Amino acid sequence: MIVMRDDTRPTATPSGAADAAAANEAIRRYVRAHGNRPWGEREAAELARLRRVWLAAIRTAA
Repeated sequence: MIVMRDDTRPTATPSGAADAAAANEAIRRYVRAHGNRPWGEREAAELARLRRVWLAAIRTAA
């Protein structure tokens, strides 16, 4: 199960379809909060990390 902290970062290994949905929502919130600004290196790295969590959840759910 993914546990979300206040900053929307997943802290546990994903384990199913519900976790994939939660990881997807974390990505959506992160992008929405970023707004229409250019992505810095740290922001892009965090987005990549969130995508890796999402991809792992998708693979686990399959």
